[in-house]
This record gives sequence, C-alpha cells and structure tokens, in this order.
Amino acid sequence: MPILCALVGATGVGKTELAVMLAKHYGAEIISFDSRQIYTGFCIGTAQPTIEDRKQVVHHFVDFLPPLESYSAGRFCKEVKELLENTSQKKYVLVGGTGMYLQSLIEGLPEIPPISEDVRTMLSARLEREGLETLYKEACEKDPEAMTKIFASDKQRILRTLEICTQTGQKFSDIRNNRVGGLGKIKTFWLDRPRQVLYANIDERVVKMVAAGWIAEVEALLNTIPIDAPAWQSLGYREWADHLCGKKSFDEVLMSVQQETRRFAKRQLTWFRHQTEATRFEIEGSVVGLLEQIEALLE
Repeated sequence: MPILCALVGATGVGKTELAVMLAKHYGAEIISFDSRQIYTGFCIGTAQPTIEDRKQVVHHFVDFLPPLESYSAGRFCKEVKELLENTSQKKYVLVGGTGMYLQSLIEGLPEIPPISEDVRTMLSARLEREGLETLYKEACEKDPEAMTKIFASDKQRILRTLEICTQTGQKFSDIRNNRVGGLGKIKTFWLDRPRQVLYANIDERVVKMVAAGWIAEVEALLNTIPIDAPAWQSLGYREWADHLCGKKSFDEVLMSVQQETRRFAKRQLTWFRHQTEATRFEIEGSVVGLLEQIEALLE
C-alpha cells in the first residue's frame, strides 16, 4: 500500500510538524484528514499547514474547498482512493484529527439508503419553523450515540441524523456498524501529551493565532462568505464574528475559544482511545525524537 502510516492526535499536539518530517524523510506526500482545514480562506483558525510547510511537502485535502460547500467522510474516502489509484508510485503519510474520516477510510463506509426529497423537505420546513435547537434535542433523544460527536450548531449533521432515522426507522449509529469498501489496516500512531501540557499548548496556540491575524481573517471572511456557510462551523470563527459585531468582548471570546478548543481536544482523545487502533506515544517536549521510533516501527 502506498500509505506509509497515519498520525492522529488532538488539536495542538504537534501532528503537522512530525508529518512534514516523516514525509521529507521518506520522499512522501501528505494526505490530511482534517474536516476543518479543507476550506479556502479559513486558514489561521483551523491551523492549516503553513505555506512553508506546503512548499517543503505536497499536501492534499488542505485549503481546497469553497466555504459554501459541504464535505463528508464518503466524499473524502472516494477522493483519497482516486488519488491513490492515479498516483500508485508515490508514498503518503496520513495526518489529521478527524477520526471519523480515518475510520471510514480504513473500515469502509456504512450502506445508507438514499434519502427521499419528501423527508428532506419536511425536515427543512421543521428547521425553519421550530429552529435548530429543537431538532438538535430530538436527534439527541433518537440517537444519543451518534449525537455525542455532533455540535449543537452543526446543522448539516443534525439534519443528516434525523434524515436517516426518519427514512429508515433505524439509528444512524446502528447503520454505521455495517461498513464496506475500506482500505484495510493502516499503521497508525497516536501522538498524545499529558492533559495539562496539551491544554496549556492549546491556550497558547489560540493566543498565537490571534497575534498572527485571526481576527482580521474573520473580518475579511464576513465581507465575502455568508455566516450560515458550512465553513463557519470551524472552531472560533463565529465567536470572533460576534466580537467584531460588538456582541462579545475580546477577553470573553478569547477565553471561550480556548475553553471550546480544550473541550474539542477532549472529545478527540475519547475517540482515539475507543475508536482507533494505534500505537500511542506520550510526549512532553519536541516531536523530533519520535522520528527514529516511528521509522523503526515502519521497517
């Protein structure tokens, strides 16, 4: 298989740095499985690889999707398979924090029946009439397992969960267990840090993102991208938009974004612990020292 390995880990743990080192060492390219880094223009707040990183190593599935478009695990798997088929002589390192994308690539996708237009129309009308909060609560009642990984503001996935429940009479979480078309086992390495170290890194990274121009990035996006576009679901963007509109203070948003990012990292850790078969590395300092250890495991 042209995929050398996959690197997983919570946001802010150091995956990108290690992936670039590994890719350079093996003459490989990088395939990102991060559902937020896909959007054009949403660069700083999603911690997209820098221009310098992308000059050193070719990155796929980063900064390529228009913010108005939705993306899915199914589309990701389809496009990764097409890439692998068309470039069979190349090597790749997978890296990212969206565990569902990696799981779908390895294990395959559930066979979900098509959703009728009547069901979609009905739910759209209910969304307009009753609001997203009501539909979110209903989805949590009908399929609590599926909803543990879905934000209350994630309109697309809330509607998707209800569409499947309504169309099939089954829970989405049950249907997901029957999968087809996976690539099979991929050597996976989980980068982890002591919780307090990780959280301190996250808080510091949010401050650095602001210093790098995150608020100016949000301001520019507000002038061109509708606030209901899927890309605005990315952590922190709506909060800074509220600050720019005078709804929240700078300090209030900064603390909120740090807290929500820590909570997101906690959810990622739960996923990797229970859903991902991986060799775990607990690190405290630089990720540089892992290069030789991973190289030995890949031999």
